[in-house]
Amino acid sequence: MFDIRAIIRTLVRLAPAALAVAGLVAGAVQAQDKWPAHSLKIIVAYPPGATGDIMVRAVSTRLSEELGQPVVIENRAGGAGISAADAVAKATPDGYTLLLDGPNHVSNVGMFKRLPYDTAKDFAAVSNLGVTQTVLLAYPGTGFKTADDLVKAAKAAPGKINFGSAGNGTAGHLSMELFARHYGIKMTHVPYKGATPALTDLMGGQVQVLFTGLPPTLANIQAGRAIPLVVSGGRRAPQLPNVPSMNDLSPGYEDAPAWFGLFTTAGVPKNILNELSKKIDAILKEPAVVNTMNNQAVVIVGGTSEEFEATVKKDLQRVPALIRSLGITVE
Repeated sequence: MFDIRAIIRTLVRLAPAALAVAGLVAGAVQAQDKWPAHSLKIIVAYPPGATGDIMVRAVSTRLSEELGQPVVIENRAGGAGISAADAVAKATPDGYTLLLDGPNHVSNVGMFKRLPYDTAKDFAAVSNLGVTQTVLLAYPGTGFKTADDLVKAAKAAPGKINFGSAGNGTAGHLSMELFARHYGIKMTHVPYKGATPALTDLMGGQVQVLFTGLPPTLANIQAGRAIPLVVSGGRRAPQLPNVPSMNDLSPGYEDAPAWFGLFTTAGVPKNILNELSKKIDAILKEPAVVNTMNNQAVVIVGGTSEEFEATVKKDLQRVPALIRSLGITVE
């Protein structure tokens, strides 16, 4: 026979311990539900001081304040950004590890025969911070004053005009190839190891034209050492209000990718993606951040993670195909 009274006494003695265990379990579940519970890390595929680095630092300080947790920046430059991207692709999908990457995120798919990750499947888009504006420059000795002058000269002498770039497959290279295809002209590509030597040779007349980043070239433009013909994108650059944009010349023109955005690991819960993109979108509208972006010739985008995902998907369809059609490879 069971001693009911003994069983009841035992249950009474165990009740406090059971309640304590239940409390610990409930607390653990609640801690798991609260995000973020600790610091975040943004791995930047560029060196300190580069445009992408400046952009993300302007956002990360405010993001830390909004989330109530530190946001740590880790610069992992070099290797076309592959090492930085690989670290995020293989991270735990919990939203604590993010990637700041730019056009090479999609161009690498066409440049390299193999990547240690699947660009289309291993990342989740968070936010498109903004699009950098580039400028098409001409050597003063050419006499070119407008993009139309360049097009007419190139049609009159196919392949005789040399254009420089920071290297094969870079944004400047692809921008010029798209420009040439759009206008049905042929020019000769001269790749350099970086934008600085390419710009130096442009001013020396070794190459006649190039597409390059706007901020580093302003002093040379103002000094007359390089002539701006057109700026990329859908609007004129505030620094060069009298220079037309590509959209002015050809409405709906599709430039080479020039966005810098945040990604995280595929599989991160949707509510975390939404929280991040919503907070970042609001931060991008703040005056101090807007001022930083303007100084870097960046057109702020922001928006939702879905909108950025659509941009990346579209560029993954067109950019690697362009690179392969040009026969550009690294390995």
